[in-house]
Amino acid sequence: MMFAFDIPEIRDHLAQFLDTRQLGSALLVCKEWHATFLPFLYRSASVIATSEKNPDLATIEKYAHLIQALRISGFTDSLDYYAVPCRNLHTLTLDGNWTMSYNGNTSFRRGFGSMNSSVSSSCQISKEAVAAEFSSTVADLILRNPGLVHILLLDQPCISSTKFWKALAASPKLSSMQLTSCTIHPNDVSAFWEACSKTETLHLLRLELPDGEAFYPPIKRTLSDQDWLLHSTGELRSKLLAPPSPPSTISTLMESSLSLNESSTPPKAASGNSNINNKDRDKDKALFSRLQILQMNGISDGFRIIAQAPLLRSWQWALGTKPFPSQDIELAFPRLKPFPFLRDLDIQLQDLTDTHIEDLLDRMTDARDVNLNWTDFGPKSFQVLMIRHTMTLRSLSLICVQVQSKQIQMLLTSCPGLELFSANVLFGTELVRYGAPTKEGSKDSNEVDFTSPDYEYDMSVSAFMGSGTGILLGDDWVCLGLKSLALNFALGGKNIHLKDTSPESQAAMQKQYDLEQEHTFRQLARLTQLEKLLMINATGEPPFVQGVNLNLRTKGGRLEDLAPLTRLETVNFAGTKQLLDEEELDWMWENWPRLFFILGVFNKDPGVNQRVVAAYQERQRKKWYSEQ
Repeated sequence: MMFAFDIPEIRDHLAQFLDTRQLGSALLVCKEWHATFLPFLYRSASVIATSEKNPDLATIEKYAHLIQALRISGFTDSLDYYAVPCRNLHTLTLDGNWTMSYNGNTSFRRGFGSMNSSVSSSCQISKEAVAAEFSSTVADLILRNPGLVHILLLDQPCISSTKFWKALAASPKLSSMQLTSCTIHPNDVSAFWEACSKTETLHLLRLELPDGEAFYPPIKRTLSDQDWLLHSTGELRSKLLAPPSPPSTISTLMESSLSLNESSTPPKAASGNSNINNKDRDKDKALFSRLQILQMNGISDGFRIIAQAPLLRSWQWALGTKPFPSQDIELAFPRLKPFPFLRDLDIQLQDLTDTHIEDLLDRMTDARDVNLNWTDFGPKSFQVLMIRHTMTLRSLSLICVQVQSKQIQMLLTSCPGLELFSANVLFGTELVRYGAPTKEGSKDSNEVDFTSPDYEYDMSVSAFMGSGTGILLGDDWVCLGLKSLALNFALGGKNIHLKDTSPESQAAMQKQYDLEQEHTFRQLARLTQLEKLLMINATGEPPFVQGVNLNLRTKGGRLEDLAPLTRLETVNFAGTKQLLDEEELDWMWENWPRLFFILGVFNKDPGVNQRVVAAYQERQRKKWYSEQ
């Protein structure tokens, strides 16, 4: 039976968008369709102990050659049940296989969920025996599938077997590992780090590692100068100039192409070298010589790892509950060498000093995505960032106490490739100043005296009453490709909150505020690619943030200036004390066709706010249903 456009290439494309049920129906159409859609049906297989829809053992064995991704969640009738060789398997996920209930004898209950029924059997077995049995079976599964590239271990507190980690280390194509909520036992630490050293992508999240320096990679093993020269010459250098793009998330590894497995292997030594020279080279060789992507949470030895990862391209580190390794850092930093491929840095540690961040940024080449929220990012780090990385930055997040408003303005005027930017407070005085001090003796009565002590943001009332003109101080923003911007805009000068009832003072401060708001909105209106605009005030009140927020109201505000932002999907003005009503809401829906999320208090009057929220929710529901 043939249909219009019924050709294999089109069927292959359509199969990617069908779920399991639809694929099963497609198999019944004809022989050609059965041959096309069968590989897609069994490309990914799941065995879940609590499910009644698992494939039986005979089915898995019959179609094992088609299985590329296998997920096993919970116990089955027998640990040997899923030890089936799948010659094309490249992704293995073991998810939450352990359910324990301890008693006074420190033994636990292991439940095996039936494959086709909810009935389960249980037995009392010692913790060590069950852990060894399970680990050994999984190790055999790994050894039987030499094509394995990615492995994910999720909620596995009891994998306790040197055999298991050695099986991973021996897997010839293993490229990435994700370990989440797993426990590494002292006897297995050496084999564990050996397995980690074979990977290009490594995610270590909420692991339980033994305490003590002996259980971490040895910090004394660093890459020698000879090896660094080796990495910069010959065929290896040509391959490293364009490293493979990392997968967006570990969960999509099964859909990504296989990572390079031999590209990072150092060239073999010349046959004339002596055994002694070979031993010396092995001694100095980097332990994590293939590692390119590292994500850690709850691991306290991050610098020990990156010090031995010369090919590192992306590093994400959140410390969790572990103590900050200040002593290790002081030992590790002198041993760190430049990272010629490190472009993405995501470290959110309060104890990381300005000097430490400066050293890291100085060792990076062409930084792309940088997230240093809650760190001690300061003037030293800022100087390196401005000198070395402004032309290559794609995303930058600096929600840090020491980041100043002037620095934020400088980044916005110096980073043309920014697509995402977030920081704390940007004062309107960075863009414009009303009544700036004029230069005495100048032919131009409005020429600003940049040497005046009043020039540096002295926003006193007397300064407001100066020359009577608005002077643009800040350059135009150059990051016109911004898609997400998160800033708290504070306008009106530092003394806007002074309770000065003098009409002259009030008028001067109002002029200052209006002028700053006009130019701030003018800058925002140029960001026509914006999808998310967050004008949030996290503190909500002065004196931490002096100044008044942007006024989004159409009457007395400048909301209409933002009409060019037609790509906006999210607007957040939380904590900014707006006075919006249905008129502004209708304007947003009309001028921002993609808008869906509006976050914040519309109006400080509870009655008005409740009415506007109800109108917003009703409009949101209609928009949601119309897009389905």
